[in-house]
Amino acid sequence: MTMSVDEALRERRSVRAYLDRGVPEDLIRQMIEAATFAPSAKNDQQWRFTVLTGASKLKFTTLYRSELDKLDYDVGSSYGSCQMMEKVPVVIIVWNTNERGWSTEAHSVAAAIQNLLLKAHSLGLGTCWIGDVFYTYEAIMKHFRKPWKLLAAITVGWPRIVPKLKPRLSVDQVTEFLS
Repeated sequence: MTMSVDEALRERRSVRAYLDRGVPEDLIRQMIEAATFAPSAKNDQQWRFTVLTGASKLKFTTLYRSELDKLDYDVGSSYGSCQMMEKVPVVIIVWNTNERGWSTEAHSVAAAIQNLLLKAHSLGLGTCWIGDVFYTYEAIMKHFRKPWKLLAAITVGWPRIVPKLKPRLSVDQVTEFLS
């Protein structure tokens, strides 16, 4: 089955409940390949990905929960994000190589994430883009020992529940046309 771009854009949701079923590596590879077709600043393709399953995912989520427990301020939805990452079969850590030191390089990686999310949806998979990892940024950087900047974590799995569409602002509400 082929999904149109419009269908993918309108139907994709952030999924937070997953079936207890693994995701084949070839599907993850298809998602990452789709990410590599995103536009990027000076075509530097600043994105990098670390795919976590099994023991590596458990080690990461254990670290994340432990680091959250050390914080003495409100961490928002971080514990919910942690629980979701613990239960999902795949977590993808997304990095920005930031080779030129430009803040716009993060835009390139964000575009790659959007491509990845849309491809996952077209494959019948659910995803959730997680920014809560920034609460424990230093510990995550130390854990992975990468020379890049942490940008996000993405959960990937077979959706148990697909949320309904939430209201969207209209084009007129978000746009100013000048001539």
